[in-house]
Amino acid sequence: MSVKEIMQEIRDGLSGEYGVDMAYLEGQVTKYKNHENAADIESQIAELAYEILPDEKKEQVARMMYLDGKRLDAVMNEAIQLINEGKHEEAFKLTEGLYTKIRISYRETEEKMYLSLRNPLEHQLYLYFYQPSKRLERPPFDLSRMVMLHGFSLLEAGRAEEAVSVLEDAIRFNPLNTDAYFEMAECFKYMKQNDDLLGCTKETLSIATSPEEISRCYCNLGFYCVEIEDYDSAVCFYYEAMVYADNPIVTAELHHIHNITKKKLSPPTRKLVNAAFEKYGIKPGANEEVVSVVAALAKGSYEENDILRAKIYFRILYSLTNDPDVKKTIDQLAKIK
Repeated sequence: MSVKEIMQEIRDGLSGEYGVDMAYLEGQVTKYKNHENAADIESQIAELAYEILPDEKKEQVARMMYLDGKRLDAVMNEAIQLINEGKHEEAFKLTEGLYTKIRISYRETEEKMYLSLRNPLEHQLYLYFYQPSKRLERPPFDLSRMVMLHGFSLLEAGRAEEAVSVLEDAIRFNPLNTDAYFEMAECFKYMKQNDDLLGCTKETLSIATSPEEISRCYCNLGFYCVEIEDYDSAVCFYYEAMVYADNPIVTAELHHIHNITKKKLSPPTRKLVNAAFEKYGIKPGANEEVVSVVAALAKGSYEENDILRAKIYFRILYSLTNDPDVKKTIDQLAKIK
């Protein structure tokens, strides 16, 4: 079905009772989350939800969800489009407006805080690492991503120090958002704050949930080591990055090290790699606590016969561990329809 047909079907399913219809619309968002036009469908459902709000609630929602008559996600998408077109000054005005709006409308209080956790794994990791005492409110938009976009705009404008402050807010809205940490690492590179770069990279490694994220962290460790002229360790980290993911920047960075040292570079031994990690107080691979949480979620989903979710968690677990027993479980689950 086309998006138009889907939306008409959703409209036809409304009962006219506000509470029932809001729960119904949330279910429709979930139903179509994997559709090729999921973003468009979700956006139109959000508009429909606003449309059916009682008048007394519309003003409150407008204060939270709209900026100059546009929904915040529409403003964000417009800013992204301008950035892609190289119109950074125009984009900056939008991202600055977004950031200001979010800071005013989604302030943390003594009782509650807003969190833009993107999936159940992030939610469980947040509970595990932070054990919150405040009530957690889920905002209608990915506030962390929106705030991060302004951090990016500030860095593009050469205002890296201000960008770090903004990115700290992006992380506050989602402490599991590795993208915000990676953007912050770029700020520290720009400002040549090597110690901060190392600290930021260690924090990112502690929450990484994919081989690609781990690989990118190792590339940042390699960059750090080049900056402090520890070229042997840099080589170790760059080669280790390639173990986790095919990262296109590694070859160029190794060539850069070769040009500096005039040494022939070859893959380091495991002993040398482990020594490099130990030198900087880092354990190779995914954080054991992250692996433990993913393993518990995988096991729990399987025991509850939630096969779809179990498949997702076991795949994540295998990507982080390469455990052959986990692979056997994945193969067994693949046979279950």
